[in-house]
This record gives sequence, structure tokens and C-alpha cells, in this order.
Amino acid sequence: MRNDEGGHGFPGRRGLILLGWVLLLGTVLVWSALHERRKLLSEFGNEAAILHRLTSQRVDQHDAHMTALSALAAAEGSDRPDLFLDVAATIRRFYPRITAVDLVSLPPSRDYLTTRPGLSEEELATVRDVALASDGALALRAAPGRAGHYLLIKRSPNSDAARFGLALEVDGAALLATESDFWTRPSVTRALLMPDGTLLAGSGPISAPQFEKPLGSVSQPLLLQAGIAPALSDLLPGIRVAGLALLASAVYLVAALGLRQLARARRAERQARLSAQEARLAHASRINALGEMASGMAHELTQPLTAILSQAQAGRHLVERGDTRALAPVMQGIADQAKRASAIMERLRNWSRPNPDTERQSVVGEAVRNVELLLGPEAERNGVTLSADLDPLPLRVRGDPVELEQIIFNLVRNAIEATAGAPRSRVTMSSRRDGAFAVVEVSDSGPGVPAELRARLFEPFVTGRPGGTGLGLALCRRLAERMGGEIDLLAERPETVFRLRLPLAPAALQEAAE
Repeated sequence: MRNDEGGHGFPGRRGLILLGWVLLLGTVLVWSALHERRKLLSEFGNEAAILHRLTSQRVDQHDAHMTALSALAAAEGSDRPDLFLDVAATIRRFYPRITAVDLVSLPPSRDYLTTRPGLSEEELATVRDVALASDGALALRAAPGRAGHYLLIKRSPNSDAARFGLALEVDGAALLATESDFWTRPSVTRALLMPDGTLLAGSGPISAPQFEKPLGSVSQPLLLQAGIAPALSDLLPGIRVAGLALLASAVYLVAALGLRQLARARRAERQARLSAQEARLAHASRINALGEMASGMAHELTQPLTAILSQAQAGRHLVERGDTRALAPVMQGIADQAKRASAIMERLRNWSRPNPDTERQSVVGEAVRNVELLLGPEAERNGVTLSADLDPLPLRVRGDPVELEQIIFNLVRNAIEATAGAPRSRVTMSSRRDGAFAVVEVSDSGPGVPAELRARLFEPFVTGRPGGTGLGLALCRRLAERMGGEIDLLAERPETVFRLRLPLAPAALQEAAE
């Protein structure tokens, strides 16, 4: 048994306190990380839906621009190139993602209008070929020589008599641009792809996107992809970790102090119960010791008192036959006092012997555990290892629990005193069932009982310990016999072993049989 307030238990307790704090902080951080991850995924879903809706609205605007520019080209043609270019420049100014507007005459003419410095042969050929092959629907093509850009092409007028090919060049990165700071996180990725998989914006196609959806446009069904892989810095920012650590430490400190106070209160309550029980055992021991002493005194004084009585009676008869009548009252007084002394001793003997309680029952395991709690500190102070090996069954016996504890208490205390100071000294208490009996053994690693004392060990006033009264073992035997049992010192054992055998209560025998 360790002293909770003592020194050698402190490092282990400090380690447990530190481990508890680490576990609490780890739990709080894990919970915070999981909560932040759920929050990030929810925010990601909302932001991806907003981005998809915004980008879809932008590409729908391209359809309106193409319609307006086509109508202007069909009405004015090449007669008013300045008007077409002014409108195209205005569109570019308000919609920076549109990087160029091209109006290319279909063969046999090779004229064109453009907002850029000029058109290459490849660009001219792309616009003409797509417009000539058009069935009236808008067509998407990757911009020649300009990665991340695409052309939206249609014929104008939108009939077989078309004279022009109209094209808008759109910057994919600008089309995907947003003012939300969410997409600036390193853990968030997004990509915009052509229907054929050509990358328009982003670092590349996402292998396992959490969001993937075509834009809501018939003419420009571009594919929007987005993904998120939260890093530790996203889930546990440094400031949050510091705040959680302070909060967890404060909560843990308050809880630890509360538990410590509760433990102290329980320890004080347990100590109070043990002190009360120890006082009860000590009182019972004094009463029973007095009974044993009275029994011993009565045994020792019965013969002298009887002799006094006989002599007094004989003296009275002599005086009655002689002339010394004055001696008769004296002799009668001797006889009366002898009778009185005998009666006093008898009353003392009867008073010191409690009546056996045949109705009460005791549990062997509880008695052993109570003695272990009572004598544990004394054993520790004397360097003795005190242990118990109990039968799993309750082992109920008939008798007073206090008397059963007193028997075991006396045996264990004698064993502790016998082994105190010896290296590796130990005292062991054990219990088991033996047929209709409960057996309790107390063994110790002490020097043993001297051979000359073994035969008279349980007699009153016989002791091998200096200063001993010789009443403890006699009391144990008297109490054991009153409970219907017996107590013996086992021979031929390497250790000193006292065995207590008590009959099981009828209810315990019935439970065992069932």
C-alpha cells in the first residue's frame, strides 16, 4: 500500500497527470480538426456551386454577345467597319475575359475585321472552316497558338447564305476568376476543361474531383472540376492550436483539482471508517482479553479458594468441639469471604464471556479485506509485504463479523510483528472452501514458533514475545470455538502458517449445492 501523499508515489502520479493532459489535448485537437474538416468540406461545396453558377452565367452572356454582333455584321457588313469594331471594343472593355472579336469574310473574299493587331493564316482558316461547316449552332474550338483560350464561332447571317464567320476569343482563366478568397487556399484546386478535355484554366485535370459538373450552357458545355485536400495547417492553424491548448489546460487543471479534492475527501472518509472499525476491534479485543484474564484468574484461584473454604469449615468444626468460642466467628468470616471471592470471580468470568450470536453471519472475504485495510499501513511501516488470495465465493460463516475480524486481525498482527525488519518479509492471507468448512490461512516468512511453545501456544499467558500478554492466541481459539470452528498451527511447513476452520452457514451450503 502506497501513501498517496508520499514521495515514492509522486513520479508515477505526475506521469499519469501529464498523460491525462496529453490525452485531453489530443482529443480536443482531433475533435477540432474533424470539425474544421467538415466545415471546410461544407464551405467547399457551397463555393463550388457558386463558382459553377457564376461561370455558367458568364458563358450565357457570350451567346447574347454573339447574337448582337452577328446582327450588326449582317446589317452593316463591311460598309461600316468602324461601327462593328466600336461595338466589339465596348464588349471587350466591359468583359475583359473576351480577348478578341473577329469577323472574317467567307470565300471568295479574304477580308476580315478584328480587335487584335492581325489574324494569322491558321486563325483565319479556323474561323472560315468552322463557319462554312456550321449547321447553325455555335461551335467551340481551342484558340490556335494560345493555350487557355477558346474560340466561340458562328456563321452570319445564320443561314446557308452566310457571308461572315464571327468569333469570340475567351480567356479560360478570366472566365473562371472569382473574388472569393476561398479559392486562394493551397489545398483547393479547380480546373476548366473543353468538352474534349483540353485544359483552359487550372493546373491540370483533377484525378479525383469532389465537384465535377458541366456549365449550364448548350453552346459552351465546358467542364468545371474542383477538389480539396485539407492540410494540417488548414485544420489546425497555429493560433487555434494555442487557444485550444490554453483552454484544455485550464479545464484539465480545474478538473484535476476537483478530482484531487474528491479523492482526499474519500480518503478521509475511508480513514474515518477504518479508524472506527479499528476502535471497535480494539474495544472487542480488550473485552475479550478481560474475559480471558478473568478465566485464567478464576482457574488459578479456584483451588486456593476451595482450600481456604475447606480449612475454614474444618476450623469451625474444631472450634465447635473446643472451648475457644471466639475463634468460631473468625473462621466463619473466612468461609464467607472465600465464598464471596469465588462468587465474584464467577460473576467476572460470566460477564466477560459474551453470549454467542448464532443468528448473525459473516463473510470471510470481507473480514480479510477489512483486516488488510487496517493493518496495511503498519505492515508498510515495518517493511512487510501484506497480500491476500481470496476464494471468489463469499464463504459465509455463522458468527459475529467483529469476532471473525478480531481472530484474523490478531493472527496477522502477530505475523507482522514476527517478520518485521527481516529482508523480503511477507505475510499472506488466503481463503478457500474445504467441504462444509471455510478455511482461512495466515502465513508469514518469519523465524517460526519455538518448539517448546508449540504445545502450549494457545493457553492463556503463554507467549514467546517480550512484553506480550499471552492472551491473543488464547482469545483467537476461544472465539473460533464459539463459532463452531477451530484454529491450529500447521506443522511441517516452510513458513509459519495458522489455519482457521469455520463451518459454513446453512444458506451458504445450500447456495453452493445449487
